[in-house]
Amino acid sequence: MKKYAFIAGIVISILLFFAVSPVAKADTVPLIQGTTPEIATQNGKILQSAINQASSAKTKNVTLPAGLFYINGQITLRSHIILTGASAATTKLTMNNAPMTTDSTGTSQESVTDITLQNFTLQYNPNMSKYDYFTNPTNFYKDNLLNIGMYTKAESDAGYKAITKKPLKTNIKIINMIFNANKVGNSVVNIAKAKNVTIQNSQILNSGLQNGISITYSDQVKILNNTVKNLGRTGIVLYYGNSNTQIINNKVSDWMQRYGSYHYDAVKKSGETLDSMQDAAIDSYGPANNYLTIQNNQINLSTAANKVNPNNPLIAKKWHLKTVPNYTRYTAFRASGAQNVLYQGNTVNIDSPDTFAFFTTNMRKSNTLTRPKAITLVGNQFTARNIDYPVRIFAGISDANLLNGITIQSNNFRILGKINNYYHSLINVREVPITENKRITYYPTELLSVLGNKIQSTNLGTMVDGTSTSKNDVLKTLLMTSNTNNGKAYQIAKNYIGITLKSVSYSNNALRGSMIWNLDETKPKYVVILNSAGKRLTTEQKILKSNLANFTIPIKLLRGTSIQIAISETKGYYPQSSIISYKIK
Repeated sequence: MKKYAFIAGIVISILLFFAVSPVAKADTVPLIQGTTPEIATQNGKILQSAINQASSAKTKNVTLPAGLFYINGQITLRSHIILTGASAATTKLTMNNAPMTTDSTGTSQESVTDITLQNFTLQYNPNMSKYDYFTNPTNFYKDNLLNIGMYTKAESDAGYKAITKKPLKTNIKIINMIFNANKVGNSVVNIAKAKNVTIQNSQILNSGLQNGISITYSDQVKILNNTVKNLGRTGIVLYYGNSNTQIINNKVSDWMQRYGSYHYDAVKKSGETLDSMQDAAIDSYGPANNYLTIQNNQINLSTAANKVNPNNPLIAKKWHLKTVPNYTRYTAFRASGAQNVLYQGNTVNIDSPDTFAFFTTNMRKSNTLTRPKAITLVGNQFTARNIDYPVRIFAGISDANLLNGITIQSNNFRILGKINNYYHSLINVREVPITENKRITYYPTELLSVLGNKIQSTNLGTMVDGTSTSKNDVLKTLLMTSNTNNGKAYQIAKNYIGITLKSVSYSNNALRGSMIWNLDETKPKYVVILNSAGKRLTTEQKILKSNLANFTIPIKLLRGTSIQIAISETKGYYPQSSIISYKIK
């Protein structure tokens, strides 16, 4: 009996060996728990082997066990895999010295497709080398936690070039994940040269010096229902060359927590003029970011009320400043180098003395010039204690066919303390000087529509002001109507604005409109209708200054006809007039 029992034991041992052997076709990847370098190295080999085998065989499923597993070395994702954990709370991969990535080397830029990551935590070991502002080591770890694509340093240095925009990563899904960089490295998730990428129901936490999610040269990226928190720089940033991006129902909090002090040092040591650092929670860096939807997101700070940005006291301490500078500032949305963008239904609450703006937009030139166009802010809730520039606009252009330059409509602005800019204006419009062929060219904004907004403020001085260096109009045409401050009608504008209109409509063979004189205007206006080629269709109509001047110009026009409304302060002179394109409905 003992002999048979001994033989049976050998058989059972052999069966158990094959049941747990890494080379067996097990349902679950046999990762090993433990913290030693030997275990972490073995885990890296086991996981990479499972990914490679599933990709080659196109079996897809790579299932991770519950537990905490340390990994040495890079994990390279391959096509046609679904990498799944038991849950984000129970399956945790801790990367000791390298990222999870889609590319074998830093310059390989391989083509991959059909990858899903779901239901596990991916994190950096918090003991990895990281940037320390006071000791400023040169050997701190600099990679992103997850790389979905990349672009070369040469491409980065060159800026946007359309010829390099080729989607190499396609059909990527990231669902129910936790990404925790533990303040190590650069960004948490980096997406580049990709198409059809979804990040959904996930947590993006604790980036190093850079962003929660960085997107470059990519199309059809969806960022949905995620928590993005405690970021070194921005929450979600579109660098350049992105289109058809949806950023919807996310919670973004505590951005600009580490990068501002680093930026201060870099600027100071370069000898350039110190200004301030104001990257946004959701940011378009540009150029060439097009067709973006930023909708129903929540943006806030989780720190105590009216608390300064953490970079600023660090700067004061390191550089022995007598007062704490407000160098690192908070902005909710930035739309530089962006066109065709919708910001709708977002809720923003920034309670800090270092609040710079709710929204800014500017042109961007890096191999291609992109001026802001067709940007709409509608139905958003904005709250701050004190703020410098609630809305700031540079060099916008108008989509003539849609009569849609930049539109600020039906938003609620609550400023519980003070608006700190010189004119205490809600919206500040400025020109951009560009030196071309040794001459300075000033780029103004062509069309701004400010409609139906509700403002709560104790020191609002003007709804819109134009600030000019060239002493020319920085805003050609302003459409403004139905705005209120503290419940009362408020339609005040001033400084370097060509023309302010309340409304334009066509009915009963006549074009009708209402003009508003800005605070600093005295001259009469001359109105004439032109065809789409610029040929005059009516005689001039002179409009004298009053609180609200209505005009009616008889003209018979067919539905669908496109016309131009030219308004000037000089009789018979229209080359530099305000031109509004209008299509008869």
